[in-house]
Amino acid sequence: MTSQCSSILLLRFSPTVHGSTFLSLAKPPPKLFAGASSVRPKDEWVNLGIHLQCKAVSRPDIGEYTDLFQNGLSVIKWNEIVEDGIEEEALEESASKKIKEHVQSIRSMLDSMDDGEISVSAYDTAWVALVEDIHGKGTPQFPSSLQWIANNQLHDGSWGDGSIFSAHDRIINTLACVIALKSWNMHPDKREKGMLFIKENICKLGDETAEHMPIGFEVAFPSLIEIARKLDIEVPDDSQVLQEIYAKRNLKLTRIPKDIMHIVPTTLLHSLEGMPDLNWEKLLKLQCPDGSFLFSPSSTAFALMQTKDDNCLRYLNKAVERFNGGVPNVYPVDLFEHIWAVDRLERLGISRYFQSEIKECIDYVYRYWTEEGICWARKSRVHDIDDTAMGFRLLRLHGHEVSADVFGHFEKGGEFFCFAGQSTQAVTGMFNLYRASQVLFPGEKILEDAKMFSAKFLREKQANNELFDKWIITKDLPGEVGLALEVPWYASLPRVETRFYLEQYGGEDDVWIGKTLYRMSFVNNNTYLELAKLDYNNCQALHQLEWNIIQKWYTESNLGQFGISQTSLLFKYYMAAASIFEPERSKERLAWAKTSVLVETILSYFGTEEIYGEQRTDFIRQFRNYLHNGRCAA
Repeated sequence: MTSQCSSILLLRFSPTVHGSTFLSLAKPPPKLFAGASSVRPKDEWVNLGIHLQCKAVSRPDIGEYTDLFQNGLSVIKWNEIVEDGIEEEALEESASKKIKEHVQSIRSMLDSMDDGEISVSAYDTAWVALVEDIHGKGTPQFPSSLQWIANNQLHDGSWGDGSIFSAHDRIINTLACVIALKSWNMHPDKREKGMLFIKENICKLGDETAEHMPIGFEVAFPSLIEIARKLDIEVPDDSQVLQEIYAKRNLKLTRIPKDIMHIVPTTLLHSLEGMPDLNWEKLLKLQCPDGSFLFSPSSTAFALMQTKDDNCLRYLNKAVERFNGGVPNVYPVDLFEHIWAVDRLERLGISRYFQSEIKECIDYVYRYWTEEGICWARKSRVHDIDDTAMGFRLLRLHGHEVSADVFGHFEKGGEFFCFAGQSTQAVTGMFNLYRASQVLFPGEKILEDAKMFSAKFLREKQANNELFDKWIITKDLPGEVGLALEVPWYASLPRVETRFYLEQYGGEDDVWIGKTLYRMSFVNNNTYLELAKLDYNNCQALHQLEWNIIQKWYTESNLGQFGISQTSLLFKYYMAAASIFEPERSKERLAWAKTSVLVETILSYFGTEEIYGEQRTDFIRQFRNYLHNGRCAA
């Protein structure tokens, strides 16, 4: 008996051709393969036909389902899409051209990776704009940041992400920008529009899920309100939502270990602009090598206002120049970008186009790997489980020797955490820990514990319909988590995983949550998605042509008379195509499928009582002679 996949997924639709089918069943059968324990429709998952939960699978007994796959089967066939060979050839050439264009575009992205492509944060830019000339001239130290604010107000008077509306994001960005403009007595018309937006939308803060609130909002926003009032900016203070935010702020400030945060680097360094009573002499000793406070432009800008520190100034000068006046909410994000870009390319099934570029990314991550883990940027003394888990998984899968002991730094009392002292657990952090825990070697107890803890956490969130994350707003996080929990990594099939992720990956619509909403264009973009769809359909079309070839071989070989059904034939080819899917590996794929069929044929034939021992012996002798003569001929 051979241990095989624990799940087989059969899908309804091609990613781009409406109504087409890869493998589909008109009616979910009660039993299809030996070892199948349950069959049930999965309507809650996008484009899922049926889900067969399997145990250990030996030779399948599926003779009674000979016509099952043919009933209602609709597949992509080029001769049904185009009218003649000329149009078919033109279509194939067009697809090939588009694939080449997308591959070149993505290679350019990967080759240009540096400190990270990330969108500008109006909130952080406003803090930078507030910095007065360090020589005491009474003018802005960064006038280009003020110009960025003036140039980037949205039509409704707010600042923030223009493609998605989040009241928290828009309001904190807008208030910060109004404060910056008021401080330098600039653009009263823009300030007025901004405040009108805040007054009309502040009530919406209570309508949004807490998981999607920007990081540190409950501390940063009240601090902005206090600054605004000192500048005679009228901010509504009678809102129940504001009272709740102040209560959260007071609670959080009482929990901040002031003595520890001045001695040991913690995530609190990322949000200094919202904290009172800081000892800057001690805090300056905790700066990152690039001069920032945990890579936060706003936190570093606040530190520069208080200290006039040259290292803070050097960091901000570089960031402002890099982003033409604006600054992101965090910078650099080099490790984050390198890791997540590779993960997306692999899950979308297009990593084979970029093997050398991916190797460079992986080597870059390994260069900055530490025994305590990593965070989103290199050379950080603060580490997190999310980046560490993703980095660990990719490094191990790409052949680098990394110790699982790294996760011991994120475990205490049997529980795993992303950051020390965190208040809430992130779904994606535990999701990536769960994924990393599956690439374990025997005896790695820390990974066994991590798997149990993360799986339990994710299943509880799933049961309560709480699969929302505090770090990303993505297209289908529940679907990603659900599939990972249902199908272990060791049992997943590359094409099936890709087919699901084509529906789950949001491309440029996925947005990340930091102090404000932000986007990572080298991690989430439509070019990845378009190439993945083209590649999937290109592979699928070839697989369907090969399916016709293997059916012809089946008929010409008279395999049906030995009890081999077409359903069994399809299953064998499906397993080959789902694992060896690349177009250039057609010979391997067909060889696997045909060999599997022939093995079943031999077992079926010699398993009958009518076959005597002499016939078996004669067959083995002829088979050995055939192999020997074949080698000699070669």
